Amino acid sequence: MKKIKNYIIEKLNLGNKYYQKTNDYFNAYMIKEDYLNSDKTIFVVLPNLYEAQKYYDYLNQIIESDYVLFYPVDQILTTIMALGSHEFQSERLYTIKKLLSKDKFIVVTTLDGILMRQLKPNDYKNSILTLKVNDEYNIDSLVNYLVNSGYVHEYTVENPGTFSVRGGIVDIFTRDNTNPIRLDFFDNLLESIKIFDVETQRSFGTINEIEIAPLHELFYTSKMKDDAIKRINKHFEKFTLSSKEQQRLNIDIEKISNRTNLSMLNIYIPFFNVEETSILDFSDNKKIYVIDEYKMITNENQKADDLETYAHTMDGKAFLSLGYLIDYKKQINKSDINIDNLGILHKDAYSLDVMDVNNYRGNLAMLYFDLVNTFKGYKLFLNDNTNSKEVREIKSYLKDKAYEDYEFIDEDIIGSFVINEEKIIYLNEESVFGNKKSRRAKYRSVLNQSTKIRHVEELEVGDYVVHYEFGIGKYMGLKTMDLSGIKRDYLYIIYKDNESLYVPMEQIDLILKYSSNDGVVPQLSKMGGRQWKNTKAAVKKKIKDLSDRLLKLYALREEAVGYAYSSDNETQIEFENDFKYELTKDQAKSIKRVKEEMMKPKPMDVLIIGDVGFGKTEVALRAAFKAVLDGKQVLYLVPTTVLARQHYYTFKERFEKFGATVELMSRFVSKKQQTETIKNLKKGFVDVVIGTHRLLSKDIEFANLGLLVIDEEQRFGVIHKERIKEIKVNVDTLTLSATPIPRTLQMTMLGLKDLETIETPPLNRYPVQTYVVRREDALVKEAIRREIARGGQVFYLYNKVEDMELMVLKIQKLVPEAKIVFGHGKMSKDQLERTISEFIDHEYDILVSTTIIETGIDIPNTNTLIIHDADRLGLSQLYQIRGRVGRSDKIAYAYLMYDGYKDLSDEAYKRLRTLEDFTELGSGYKIAMKDLSIRGAGDILGSEQSGFIDSVGLEMYLQLLDEVLNDKEELKPLEEVTDVYANRSIDKEYIDEDSVRIEIHKKVSKLNNLNDLNDLKEELEDRFGTLNVDLLTYMYEKLLKKLFYRIGVYKVSHSKGAVLLVINKEKSNEIDGVKLFEVSNKFKYKVNLGYLKDEIQIKVDYPNASEHWIYIVVRLLEAYYEGINKNNQLMFKEEKK
Repeated sequence: MKKIKNYIIEKLNLGNKYYQKTNDYFNAYMIKEDYLNSDKTIFVVLPNLYEAQKYYDYLNQIIESDYVLFYPVDQILTTIMALGSHEFQSERLYTIKKLLSKDKFIVVTTLDGILMRQLKPNDYKNSILTLKVNDEYNIDSLVNYLVNSGYVHEYTVENPGTFSVRGGIVDIFTRDNTNPIRLDFFDNLLESIKIFDVETQRSFGTINEIEIAPLHELFYTSKMKDDAIKRINKHFEKFTLSSKEQQRLNIDIEKISNRTNLSMLNIYIPFFNVEETSILDFSDNKKIYVIDEYKMITNENQKADDLETYAHTMDGKAFLSLGYLIDYKKQINKSDINIDNLGILHKDAYSLDVMDVNNYRGNLAMLYFDLVNTFKGYKLFLNDNTNSKEVREIKSYLKDKAYEDYEFIDEDIIGSFVINEEKIIYLNEESVFGNKKSRRAKYRSVLNQSTKIRHVEELEVGDYVVHYEFGIGKYMGLKTMDLSGIKRDYLYIIYKDNESLYVPMEQIDLILKYSSNDGVVPQLSKMGGRQWKNTKAAVKKKIKDLSDRLLKLYALREEAVGYAYSSDNETQIEFENDFKYELTKDQAKSIKRVKEEMMKPKPMDVLIIGDVGFGKTEVALRAAFKAVLDGKQVLYLVPTTVLARQHYYTFKERFEKFGATVELMSRFVSKKQQTETIKNLKKGFVDVVIGTHRLLSKDIEFANLGLLVIDEEQRFGVIHKERIKEIKVNVDTLTLSATPIPRTLQMTMLGLKDLETIETPPLNRYPVQTYVVRREDALVKEAIRREIARGGQVFYLYNKVEDMELMVLKIQKLVPEAKIVFGHGKMSKDQLERTISEFIDHEYDILVSTTIIETGIDIPNTNTLIIHDADRLGLSQLYQIRGRVGRSDKIAYAYLMYDGYKDLSDEAYKRLRTLEDFTELGSGYKIAMKDLSIRGAGDILGSEQSGFIDSVGLEMYLQLLDEVLNDKEELKPLEEVTDVYANRSIDKEYIDEDSVRIEIHKKVSKLNNLNDLNDLKEELEDRFGTLNVDLLTYMYEKLLKKLFYRIGVYKVSHSKGAVLLVINKEKSNEIDGVKLFEVSNKFKYKVNLGYLKDEIQIKVDYPNASEHWIYIVVRLLEAYYEGINKNNQLMFKEEKK
């Protein structure tokens, strides 16, 4: 691309400030060349976030991405209302840190980005703390620094921005690292810096130094805080505040005092830094590009309008006076280069005479016409670095037409443009074929890539639990009791009529957390009553019926004979290369599995589970193409006509390039067309047919059906499901579902259905910016207008059918220019589907609807979601609805609104905040998936089983299912063989948090051998410091009990220096004495073996041993168990897990 490079350098050397008549793609190349040929940092200022994001993507494709930074800022009204995006702030802080390194960068931002005030560069520079191994630091001073920098103290570090202190161990989760770090101090000496895993809390690597930076843009010492609060109070004395304003001011000052929610308080930065500092001040050697100033002026006028509305309708006047934004003209006038694509503002602007190119959408004849007419004498440049089918097609076409004035270049061309002065045209595949998607740039900061919660199963006081023997109770906390000098920890549970149960921690395996469908509150069981036993028995009986059905299905499947597909050929590979995105790891794994199953000579039955938009359709496309290549027909069943239409277009676009025929069958297809399709299916002229249950009618016959794809099978009716079963018998079947099912159930289903999960989200998908906010007209208006301005659409979720039309009128009044349609479940199916179809076709800007928003439908153009009463929805529901936006290359917004005049329940507030935190697919995903998996379990086992799941809770249901299907005995606590030799309580001084103590008790209960024990010992010392003797002895004692059970020890007596163990008759009879002698002779201490009354007796002498006798016996019994088992002389059955 030498020609364009030389042309740009020549024009930049003219020294003009104003340029016009150009396009965005050319501008990106101009910025690139300016950056590469100077020593300056370049700031690129765009009118809004949509444009900024576009430029950020373009520049990332043509410059090494480490040097392209993003500085995104929320819409100003959002900021003034004390709402902020965690991701945006994280990205801004990453950019600031990079700029402080003094390297040169390209920084892409918006007008609001350069107007927003910041603390001084020196404040940031001085706030970064570098810790090095073998240096000395005062832990109290370190804690003080972390608090001043916005970090929150937690007992266990699981979320970015938290820290914990346990003696000489300090854990910190900074914003710049994917994993948290663990500092290990000896007095003030920093002995090591370890990286640890947030899931396991175990360290897995070491580093020599770490940089810690503030968590928010607003950070301060106690003195700065006191001075700022004085300034804030003095400022507001000038105003007569309304009660609403006064209330907000008091809350904000309290937040500043307590350093809570600092990311929402940036409007107060002017009181901490009186100078007008912006992001532009973070580079001393810079060049500023302002692009599309005309649009900026329009936006500024609109903003003034919005702020005026806010001031009058929301008692917000005083909060507009804080000076949070620097004057617009003052900042714009700092620009070095102004580019105006259209050429409206500046008469003396230099005209580059760069123009856009037609989008040819695959019409090569039109391209050729333009080349020989409109652009006669121009040189054409095309990118050839992909060698795709499209590129080969263009080459072949131009060769056939004997057109020679073109050149292929081995570089990415991000878009297309014509430089008239040079008579050159740059084209990429997207301009010619209109189907290539540009790569999207990743956010650089890692805060939004971290897992946010570890223990979905974690018990909190007030949670419902299920005891295997006593049923459903309420967990009230962990209690420590001292009985005869031995301390034990107990789970305190209350039952019906306030009866109490104390469950010792060694029986923790009998306790499961209760979970059920959204909103189901269980009844507490009566202790000692028959009801729980009867419920359990009824559930088991139903499960037995289910298992009989499943086993019959399994037998039928094993006997059936299917078609073995051939291996992939070149055409299959070419078809797959036509997919313009990179497959995720899970997608690739699922595709491989499906193909392997298709190539076997028995019918495939695979279930693919993955969230909407995670790429299940691509798996189906590849499987379907494989079937078509072997001369088979494909039937793709979907629950709604809207979904059928969406899949039809996807399949048609991909398949018809390769000569395959795809047809649609639904109510929206004319009778004539349906008749034609039915005829052609029978003759074998149709390769793929996509449709609703219409395709299950008896008049549909196939010439050679090979593959059945079912989307969301649970949404078909009973009759349709029966018909599906008939079709499935000898045909390969691929079922797709967006509703997850529990992992344990997945294991149970293995062999009955091959199961694949797609859990990795598509690469570089932008997180949805989520705001929990009091409902205000000004904000609704701004959110809708911003979306419509970028050509997008809006979902407005309103659940009251009776006054939905009034809500539509209200929104219409707020945004008169918007086209609005509404939909709800009381409409006829035809009417609702037509409404959604018209919305997909962008005949409307806003869809006001109930939660009936189609779960499977992908509307990439809808990227703003407003939920009217978000506090009334469950977490999994909110998560799934929010999943309707953020499916394209645009930043998406979700506003979870609630009525500001009513008090939110703690639970509702927590639910909304949880969703706000989980903008990325981390643990919010896990929690929602947990809720949804209960529904998924009901879906896969049938609606009849759903009620039974609620009656005992999902975990207990799965425990019973496992017992029935695997013919296991009922769970019972192991009998005590020994006296209690150790405290079974974990000292609060060692681990203070109850939930963590329960977690460690669970881990102790799962110890199976000495390797497990040593592993747990290592983990405890890593996390909490040196292990105390009581806890270590408790761990050994727990393992000893299991070894007694395995080997059959039922009697123990110990005296000073010796212990005698007696093995019961049954196990004594099974043990090979020779092997027992071999192992005994190798042991460290003297072992005497005896045989009395058909029982083996083992006496161990350990005079002068410094260790506890339990440690010695555990090592000996493990050596027996391992030695005998290895030689297959003894098959001990494992106790129930």
